[in-house]
Amino acid sequence: MSFWSELESRLSVRSSDAPREVSLLAEKVCGISSDQFLLKRLIRSLPEPTEEQKNALCNLVSRRCDGEPLQYLLGVADFYGRTFAVAPGVLIPRFDTEILVDAALSFLKDGDAVLDLCAGTGCIGLTLGAEKNLSVTEVEKFEDAFSLLKKNAKKICPSARLIRGDVLCDEVDGVYDLIVSNPPYIPTEDLQTLSLEVQNEPVTALDGGEDGLLFYRCIVQRFASRLKPGGRMLFECGIGQASAIEEIFISAGFCDVVKVRDYGGVLRVVGAKK
Repeated sequence: MSFWSELESRLSVRSSDAPREVSLLAEKVCGISSDQFLLKRLIRSLPEPTEEQKNALCNLVSRRCDGEPLQYLLGVADFYGRTFAVAPGVLIPRFDTEILVDAALSFLKDGDAVLDLCAGTGCIGLTLGAEKNLSVTEVEKFEDAFSLLKKNAKKICPSARLIRGDVLCDEVDGVYDLIVSNPPYIPTEDLQTLSLEVQNEPVTALDGGEDGLLFYRCIVQRFASRLKPGGRMLFECGIGQASAIEEIFISAGFCDVVKVRDYGGVLRVVGAKK
C-alpha cells in the first residue's frame, strides 16, 4: 500500500471523503494544489513526499482521526465564496449560515448600518460588507476569536468597526438598519450529544443556556433600542427553535416576522421588524 493510500485508509474511519481530505492536507504540507494532487495521483505522477512532509501529514491525519475538524487543521474555511481564517477557539463557518446572509442581503441597501453580534470569525457581517457598501460593526467577546476576526476583516472588509465586547452585558453605541447574529443556541444538556467534530469547537460558541434561547432573549431585550425605525433583527437558529424566537420578538413589540428554511427544509433564520 502506498503512503497516500495508507493515509486515505486511516482517514476513511473519520471521513466519508478521505481522498479529498488527503488532497487538502497535501496542499497544506506539500504546496501542491488539491486539484493537481488528485490529477497527478490519477495519472501516477505524484512525487513521493519527503520524510519531514510524511511526518507532518501523519500528524495531521492522526489529529483528524481523533475528531479535530478539518478546517482547524487547514486553518481556513470557505464561506459565501470567500476564505476565512479559522483556528481552535472559534466556531467554524457553515453552509447553513449562508442562508442568514442571503436573508440579510434581501433587506439591505447600500449605505445601511449593520451590527453583527457574537461575530466569531466575522463571516456574516464581513460578507455583508463585502457584498454591499455598508457600515459594518462586529462585536466578539473572546480573545482567540477576536484575533481571527481582525485578520479576516483586514482581508475581506477593512472598513468594518471591530469591538471586543460581551453582548450579554456590554453596551454598543450607534443605531443600525439591521442587527444580525448567529448566537450560541444549543441547549446545555444537548452539548454532550453533538458529534465529536462539533465537540472540538468552543463550547462558548455553542452553549445557549438551559433551553438554547438565552442569547435570543438577551439580544432582543438589550439591542432593540439600537435599531432605527423600521430596522430589523435576523437570527440563525437551531431545529425547532423558530416558533419560540418568534414569540420573543412579538413579546418585545416586533412585527413582520419572517422565517427562512435552509436547503434541508429546516427553519434556519428568523427575523422581525421593530
